[in-house]
Amino acid sequence: MLIEMRKVLLAILLLSLTPIVSMAQVDREETKAVKVHFRKGYSTLDENYRKNKAVLTEFADKVDTYYSDSTSSFRQIRVVSSVSPEGSKSVNERIAKQRAVAISNWVSRELSADLDYAIDTAAVDWELLVSLVEQSDDVPNKAEVLDVLRNTPVTVEQNGVIVEKRFAELRALKGGVPYRWLHDNLFPDLRYAAARCEFWWETVPPIAISAPMPLRYPAEGKRDALVFDKPIASTAYPVVHAADGWVNTFAISADNLAFTVDPNPSTKTRTTTITMNSCGQTVEIPVEQDGKKGSLKLMHASNVEYPAKGAVDAIFFGKTVLDDVAPVAYSSVDWINPIVSTPEGITYTVKRNPNYESRSAVITIECYGDTYEVAVNQAAAEEPCNSFAMGIKTNMLYDLAAIPNLGVEFYLGKNFSLSANYAHAWWDDEPNPLYWRYYGADVAFRWWFGGQSRIKPLQGHHLGLNYQILTYDFMVSDKGVMAGLPGGNILDRANHIVALEYGYSVPIARRLNLDFTIAAGYHWGLFEEYNKLDDHYVWQATKRRQYFGPTKVEISLVWLIGCDNYNKNKGGKR
Repeated sequence: MLIEMRKVLLAILLLSLTPIVSMAQVDREETKAVKVHFRKGYSTLDENYRKNKAVLTEFADKVDTYYSDSTSSFRQIRVVSSVSPEGSKSVNERIAKQRAVAISNWVSRELSADLDYAIDTAAVDWELLVSLVEQSDDVPNKAEVLDVLRNTPVTVEQNGVIVEKRFAELRALKGGVPYRWLHDNLFPDLRYAAARCEFWWETVPPIAISAPMPLRYPAEGKRDALVFDKPIASTAYPVVHAADGWVNTFAISADNLAFTVDPNPSTKTRTTTITMNSCGQTVEIPVEQDGKKGSLKLMHASNVEYPAKGAVDAIFFGKTVLDDVAPVAYSSVDWINPIVSTPEGITYTVKRNPNYESRSAVITIECYGDTYEVAVNQAAAEEPCNSFAMGIKTNMLYDLAAIPNLGVEFYLGKNFSLSANYAHAWWDDEPNPLYWRYYGADVAFRWWFGGQSRIKPLQGHHLGLNYQILTYDFMVSDKGVMAGLPGGNILDRANHIVALEYGYSVPIARRLNLDFTIAAGYHWGLFEEYNKLDDHYVWQATKRRQYFGPTKVEISLVWLIGCDNYNKNKGGKR
């Protein structure tokens, strides 16, 4: 019969029924079985033997009821039969087959139906005999009988001849006593033909597709395949077509559907339907494809610096699609405002920074599901400064000579400065003949010039007039020299220098410079030469120094003081 949405499948089995292959859902199921017995050595169905007539009548009535039901049908009856083991193998097989034919003919006659039969002859049903022996407490030598039935092979080959070994051992066991009891009491149950009818009513489910619905695909397209289960096993291929041509190139098998989804040239999502017809079922499979995703390529630095006074700037970008979509652009701070976004670009204003500290923020750009960020960094406002500038310095050449010194220099404005230095060393190594004594001061009036001097004070080239006053007392190896006359005050012992100087001050850190200076001029004053004899210092000569030439060499480390007196390109605060 034809398969319908509401159909009945009938399978008739003997003892073990092989069902028709189906994936339908069982709504109701009923089973009816019959077993008839035969006389020893007979294959004719005797309705009056044992309970054959009663069971056959009941079976025929029930099957006829199901068979006449317009919602049911059956296609095949499988019949199997058995014999008792006392005959030869060939005789047993012939009788078993004749008994199966006998019950098949009876079913066809009683049901008046053209049925298909599958006949299986079991010959001797040894398993049934084992079961009958296990259930009976009257079997003589029951344990030995079961051992033979379970462990002795049915047949063996001896000298090229097939011998029915199990039957022979069973018959010879204990002088044949157990065998004769089995023959009289249990063998009649082995002479049968049996059938069991199973009826069930089913609803055929739709074709099952192993994929979530709707089918979704990216804009770039894809080659895909679906695995499906049909309600009835069949090798027939389903009929498939798509409503739109962008789903195409179908490759179809009995349980697999492969197809191609073409790339989507549009930015809009599109939908269609794949229709599948199989086993009387029609399934519509919805298909969705994403629109082509756009993306931005920022033509702008991801990290931007702005001065404290603020600025107006723009972020330009390229798109992978042509549309009129304007990105969403915003910032969490109010000093980047307004921000105006168009399909062509984003303009924004960085307001003046009134604070003396730098500040940073981010402009966030969202478009096509992606997020981009542009970091905005703004310099601190310049702190108000007066014109005061000075430097504190030390001549590192004097320091190397063990003559500590310290100087200051004040910027006077208009590229002029005044410098003053003082040095003092008073070392001795008594009682050894070693004196290393020096103290003095100098002042200089300087004029700064050149490009660096116009950038900030106390930087670049400088010329100056230098005046020094000093005294000293040096003795090494019992010979010494002393400035001025012994005794008196510093003016009595002083030497004097007046010189012109030139120098250049170079920045090395935010608040540090190195100042290189050389001076040349006139040095005058008295000095004494003396020797040490025993514990006495013996005067040797008094001389007057009158000298023209270099008078000073300076490599000074200068610490710059003043709110605007720092080197802007040498690190530190930005």
